[in-house]
Amino acid sequence: MKTNIMQKEQTKKLPAGILEGTEAFWHKSEKWVIHEGRTMLFHDTPGKVQRAFAVAFMNDTRSRTYLRRIGVNKFSSAFNMWYKCVIGALDKTPDFIDGKYTPDAYNNSCIDYDCPHRGKFCSLGPGLKNFEVQTVVALKKGKTIKDTATELFISEAGLKSRVEKLKQKLRAENMAQMIANAVEFGI
Repeated sequence: MKTNIMQKEQTKKLPAGILEGTEAFWHKSEKWVIHEGRTMLFHDTPGKVQRAFAVAFMNDTRSRTYLRRIGVNKFSSAFNMWYKCVIGALDKTPDFIDGKYTPDAYNNSCIDYDCPHRGKFCSLGPGLKNFEVQTVVALKKGKTIKDTATELFISEAGLKSRVEKLKQKLRAENMAQMIANAVEFGI
């Protein structure tokens, strides 16, 4: 099931995530869902759906820890920010697997480029760009640097530079740890 929704204005992706068959997205400062084929405001969805999102929020300790650290302690404020920036900012499936939140790595759907939390809270913590995700996926195949660079249509020096930047973003000391950390994020 695809979770991308096309927005007619400027053909931008409308941020969307999915939980238990209900697609969630943030639009014009409101929480929205597509539930059973109908688009509606989040507060108009059945209580069961609202509870599922609340439970997912409570189980997302990484996000809740970040919110507490930046001083967002009130449940409703924290839930709204989480919905907008974590659930509503996702643009690829899967977002939840077996009830466990699995963030995707594509942090390009949010158009709030001035947000101080961009890349720290939304989607994947390090906020990897699409080409960085493609680099990790290629490296996971276990090919040589030369073969991987050829596959990505970049020079070996360019690939090595990307790897160094990825190691910093993913807080890894070597390439194996970098790939392992990326896998934990769902890449």
